[in-house]
Amino acid sequence: MAKRVSVPISNARKQLFHLTDLIRKSRDDTVVVLEQRGGVEPVAMVREARLAYLEARVEELDKAGRKSFTLTGSLATDLDDEAIEQSLRELRSDWTPRASKGPVKRPARRRPGRGR
Repeated sequence: MAKRVSVPISNARKQLFHLTDLIRKSRDDTVVVLEQRGGVEPVAMVREARLAYLEARVEELDKAGRKSFTLTGSLATDLDDEAIEQSLRELRSDWTPRASKGPVKRPARRRPGRGR
């Protein structure tokens, strides 16, 4: 697991060369987190090789999430894929509300205290 070192940004300015050496020479993928007052989101410094690894992992996970899947279970049908698609389209159209033929006219509201 990576070692995390949190440093206020004001101190990091003074220790920049020391912190970069710490990151560069670490074998445990040390991360230096630069913190700033005022609720600003911290920034992390890592080795370029670690950044490349993290980017590659995120790309792998994105690709894995895009795979299609086959649903298996207790349902069985003798329909082919096209027939199933057509049935689903029909069901969807039955659930979708029909567009109205125009704006709904509501009767004028009577205000209390005014007689007719």
